[in-house]
Amino acid sequence: MKMKKLLPLLLAAVMTLSACGSKAAQENAEPETDRSEAAQTPEAGTPAESGWPGDKTIQMIIPFGAGGDTDLHCRVLTDLVSKELGVDIVCTNVTGTSGTIAARQVMESANDGYTILWHQTSFLMASLMGVSEFDYTDFTTACTTIEDMSSFLCVNADNGKFTNFEEFVQYAKDHPGELLVGTSIGGDAHLYTLIMADLLGIELTYVDLDGTSEIIPALLNQDVDLTIGIYGTYGEYVNNGEFAALAYFGDEAPEGTDIPTWKSLEGESFPIGKMFGYWFPADMPEDIVNTFNQAVEKAAASDEWKEHCASYYITPVYRAGEEAVTYLDGQYELMQGYREALVPQ
Repeated sequence: MKMKKLLPLLLAAVMTLSACGSKAAQENAEPETDRSEAAQTPEAGTPAESGWPGDKTIQMIIPFGAGGDTDLHCRVLTDLVSKELGVDIVCTNVTGTSGTIAARQVMESANDGYTILWHQTSFLMASLMGVSEFDYTDFTTACTTIEDMSSFLCVNADNGKFTNFEEFVQYAKDHPGELLVGTSIGGDAHLYTLIMADLLGIELTYVDLDGTSEIIPALLNQDVDLTIGIYGTYGEYVNNGEFAALAYFGDEAPEGTDIPTWKSLEGESFPIGKMFGYWFPADMPEDIVNTFNQAVEKAAASDEWKEHCASYYITPVYRAGEEAVTYLDGQYELMQGYREALVPQ
């Protein structure tokens, strides 16, 4: 499998479905929902009785800017869904406040099926950390489609302290709090590192850096000792010998590598990864959700989508209805245990 770098990621986003403006119909509808009852859809049935989507364009709202993984994965999959539905779906980037502005726009839109939200794990983390006063239970969950388990424990290959996972764990136990983690406080990688440290029984010190543009130079200069990186981004540094991958969080290491997996080292799968999926406004008619999910399920089973996922080291996992909600509830419950550490002080 060929290594993917940041530039191809950006180019792929530009070459897929083009973005243009969106229009959200504003309605004041935000019913109270219990987490156990929220966003439940029955098994897929017949096409929507309402005639949805007809020939009307659907607006797909993406909560982050063009060029990142959230944007890219959405555009590729949504283009396939559009073909299955036989109607145009226009993707629009609405940025700001960790995806909360985009989510609110969809939440306040009419529940007619023509405004849909694509989001990811930060959707759960925003309310957990007090960034937003609402969460995924205030929406109708259509389905989740991806688990990105391509994160890995990344260190400078010339760190002089440890050369493999076992040595890392022992060093961390012998020097509690001494090892510095380069991460964005409150982000996905910060959460994964907290969970890793908890599972290993080690203490680490966290250095708040602004994304990969700061984390990579800091690790190259050994200003920090480690980070949790996405293989599609950090893997090139492993290939050229500057970084070393001590543990891969997915159950299977990237093809052509011999990186030990977390499961092979610890005996069980790493408990969390980056999730992506689709949401409608609350109280969406079941027939519309079912019709949309049928199209997503077919698109997610296509060779084109599977090839895309393989290229970016992500796993296509389709969950809908109660299965999706149960999965999200489990992820949210796990995150709650780390809320205090995640919130910037």
